[in-house]
Amino acid sequence: MNATTYASIVDPCDAIALSLEGRLTTQAFTSQLRFAGFGLFRAEVDRVTVPLPPITRTMLARLVLARGGLVDADDLYRDSWPEPAPSVRREQRVAVHKRIAELRRCLASARVADHTCVLLTERSARTGYRLLLDADQVDLHIFEDLIFRAAATQDAVAVDLLVQALTMWTERPLLGLPDKAFVRDNLSRLTRLRDRACRELAAACRALGRTRDALAVFDHLQATHPEDIGLRDLVDRLRDDADAALAHR
Repeated sequence: MNATTYASIVDPCDAIALSLEGRLTTQAFTSQLRFAGFGLFRAEVDRVTVPLPPITRTMLARLVLARGGLVDADDLYRDSWPEPAPSVRREQRVAVHKRIAELRRCLASARVADHTCVLLTERSARTGYRLLLDADQVDLHIFEDLIFRAAATQDAVAVDLLVQALTMWTERPLLGLPDKAFVRDNLSRLTRLRDRACRELAAACRALGRTRDALAVFDHLQATHPEDIGLRDLVDRLRDDADAALAHR
């Protein structure tokens, strides 16, 4: 979607800004602003963490994990405040808008020659916000995309993509965020994707006679996450399957 199309649906101030900024394309998103989801969730500029208060950081995580989807202001309040009010009123929505303004200031100060992201306000029956990013600005998105790309390929290409994805899992994702439903849901989804990648890697390596390559990746994962019982059980099953396959050769 280009700036002209967005101008018809976004807040007027945003529309003016978009007109000045020019097109919204992935080519425009090439700066050093990145969002790290493995380990502590954070925004980074040239690998230096951008300081954000806890509530603002939680709101940023909610917007980043939406992958460009519209997030209602009421949902942002419920998902970000430690003890949200039973009903969201004007006072709470104003608090959300103030945090959005804070995010815009922080992200704008991180920009270099081009525009790394656009945080839009959209008004219809209710106000919502949309954060536009290029996929390679978010490590969790890269992880997901590698696994989905592997599913669309086969043989050695799929193995290489799965290995790339699994070696990204250096720490548990989304640490430092509050125990909110969107955090739990995304952590569960990412864990399922990791386990799917492990199973697909084992199958692909077995078909190619590269079982040792898969086991090396699993050993690395287990060494990095010895506390992850689910991962340990999965890897043990995959290792048993590999041993059984080798025994029947």
